Order: sequence, then structure tokens, then C-alpha cells
Amino acid sequence: MTPLISIIIPTYNRAKYVTRAIEAIQGQAFTAWELIVVDDGSSDETSSVVHAISELDARVILIVQKNAGVSQARRTGMAAMNASSKYLLFHDDDDWLVENALTILTDGALSHPTAPAVIGFARHCDADGMSDETIKSCFGSKRMSVSKAGLVSFPKMETPESVATLSVWCSIATPGQVLIRRSAFEQTRGFLTECQPSDDWLLWMELASIGDLPRLCAFTLNKLEHAGAVNKNSSMMAGAEEAVRFHWLRKQGISSQERLISLQGFLLSILANASWALNDFRNRKVVSGLKQLYRMLKRFVRAATFCVNAYRIRPVVIEG
Repeated sequence: MTPLISIIIPTYNRAKYVTRAIEAIQGQAFTAWELIVVDDGSSDETSSVVHAISELDARVILIVQKNAGVSQARRTGMAAMNASSKYLLFHDDDDWLVENALTILTDGALSHPTAPAVIGFARHCDADGMSDETIKSCFGSKRMSVSKAGLVSFPKMETPESVATLSVWCSIATPGQVLIRRSAFEQTRGFLTECQPSDDWLLWMELASIGDLPRLCAFTLNKLEHAGAVNKNSSMMAGAEEAVRFHWLRKQGISSQERLISLQGFLLSILANASWALNDFRNRKVVSGLKQLYRMLKRFVRAATFCVNAYRIRPVVIEG
């Protein structure tokens, strides 16, 4: 069967987790897929475990490379894709699809034939798959956006992602919840190493500049919550945010309207810190609230400096 979807999983020393990820894909009712697992130089049994699975299922392809990082592993996987596949799904090795996720995503893509990508929702889970999140409470369910007047608006859950929403903040938890049209992906710079670990945010921005990204408002992915995850490192995430905004403004062909929206979005994003601080104080989490206020002040200074310098940035072509 010719695959409609190419699923790419970079993995490194995750034998236990990647097995669960593969089994969830194999259990899907939708079967027109190929899975390319790129072992990025693991020192555990990851390679042998995946090899054993691929021996029994020709749709699973294993590629082993020297350790080069997740961005290079994704590029390696893309180089091995079937030429006929129409969609891409970049899947993390410790997450796993919910039942019928591929059906939900492909039906959504077929219902929006011109959309660069469609977005499912991710449910944050513990190692046992337990979660109390609902569609209305999960990450990304509530967003801010730049309004037509340049002020803040609060779009409905079903409102597509756009440059106006993504300029404020990235409400997409992980690439595994997004089914990307391959022809649209080829118009972007892909995953830029310079923007890790937020390189996917830049990709969503570039896809949104091609066209709005419909949100399907259904869970399609279980995302494993790690205590030591990189998104818990505030200084690393702050640096990644600045890199994303900088490289977005350097995108060749960015319009003056997109540039203005992007700068407005950066300033509006400070309101997110303010709302988090107020919520902490409301729940008597004084220390956490003070930390949020401190981050808000730091982000205000950073945003103001960034906006002052933004118009000195000339759009250039950057190799992905």
C-alpha cells in the first residue's frame, strides 16, 4: 500500500517509550502510513527493539545514525520518505497517539484541502497514561490573539491558528499533534537548529503565513509529562523564544502586516505572564506569583528592546 502519511520519530535511548509509540501507531484503524524511526546514536537497546518490530511490519523503517540531534534526525527521516506520501507527522519518541488519531487528522486534512496543516489536541499524561485534562482545560484551549485593531482578543477554541494567534504565544504543545501537508512543509525552512527547543513554533509560524491552520478540537495525542522537561527551564525557553521571533522576522517574503502583527504579539504575550501571576496570587501561591511578575518585567524589557531593533532586521534566506 502506498502511504498517505509519513510519520517520523527521532529517538535516543528510549527503548521503552518508543515501543509504546510504535504500538499505538500500529493499532490505528487508519493504515496508509509509513513510520520512519531514526535512532540518533542510542547506547541502549533502542535500535534492536525497533529492528525487531520492523522485521514483522514492513511499514516500520529503522535508520541508525551517529548522534547529531533531533533536527538532523528529522531531516534524515525525511530523506527516506516515500515519494508518494502527501502528509507528514513529526512524532516524539515518548508520546503516543490516541485511538483513531490518524483517522481524525486525515479526515480533518481532507475537509480542509488547502490548509497547510491541521491540528489535534495533546493530552498531558503521566507515565501510566493518566490525565485529568479535558478539551476545555488542556494546553492551548485558551489563547490570546492580536485583533484587527492591534489589541488583544480571545479567540474561540475552534478558531484556526494564524500569524495573529501564534505571534502572541505558541499554543501547540508538540509536533505530534499536527498533520502537515507535505507540499506546504516544502515551502518552509523546516526545523531550524538555532531555535531549539522551540523550532517547531517557528515552523507553525511559517505554515500559518501560507494559510490558517484549522484546529480539530479533539485529542489525538498523549504527551508524556516529564519533571525535567526542557520547557521547565525558563532561561532556555526565553532564549528559544527570542530566537524564534528573530528568525521569523528574517524570513524571506515576510509582509509588513505580518511584521507588525508579530511585534504586537510579542508585547501582548506579556499579558500572559500577568494573568498567570494573578492566578497564582488568587490561589495564594505568593512565591510563584512573584516569580511570574519578575518574568513579566524581564519579558517587558526584552520585548521593548526587541521591537526597537526589529525594523533593522533585514529578511534573508536561511538554509534549514
